Amino acid sequence: MIALAFALFAAAQSGGGAVPMDYTPTPWPDPERERDGAISKADPKARQTMALFADCVVDTSPVKVTDVLTRDFRTSEYRNGLRNLARANEGCGKRLGIRDETLRSSNLPFAAALAEAMMARNAAPLKIRIAKAASGKEAATFAPSDKVAMCVARSAPDDVAGLLATVPGSDAETTAANGLLPVARLCGPDLKLESSVAGLRSIIATATFRLLAAQES
Repeated sequence: MIALAFALFAAAQSGGGAVPMDYTPTPWPDPERERDGAISKADPKARQTMALFADCVVDTSPVKVTDVLTRDFRTSEYRNGLRNLARANEGCGKRLGIRDETLRSSNLPFAAALAEAMMARNAAPLKIRIAKAASGKEAATFAPSDKVAMCVARSAPDDVAGLLATVPGSDAETTAANGLLPVARLCGPDLKLESSVAGLRSIIATATFRLLAAQES
């Protein structure tokens, strides 16, 4: 299984300063998506910190986030867009009190955190919004695992909303993700989908956001 370059390293020191980000471009094909969606487990604390950072980015740049997340993730425009969002919002780390740490993330988990933060901005119940979108406009998919994730979102809106409502790294998240695996297998009977809980949640979150965004285009 391809290892996910996603780790939070906390330094022993304390003090001010912006959060330094790792801007190393993710090569394409993106192994997290192209190799059957394989992705290793990410540290729960790192994922929760990423979620806080993404919330802040979305608060300051919602239009730019939507523009990036609805693009084809195979393109340099997409990868550069994510990198620019991180660079333009380094102050989020300072405001959140994330100091003297290095946040390393590949594209997929950062994009997924942004997608979840964007979906949370709408007060309407997510499961109702997904259910309505399931019978509406189709959204493009860009990889086999992405096609499966889009199918899962359309097929099980209640369960998808339940997964995205759980705390990253929690037992509830694992239970919700495991409950969606049979749906994923039905959506991709010819695809050997090997994914951790974090990976499955990530591809479902990004696909679900694009599905919802397609209804507003």
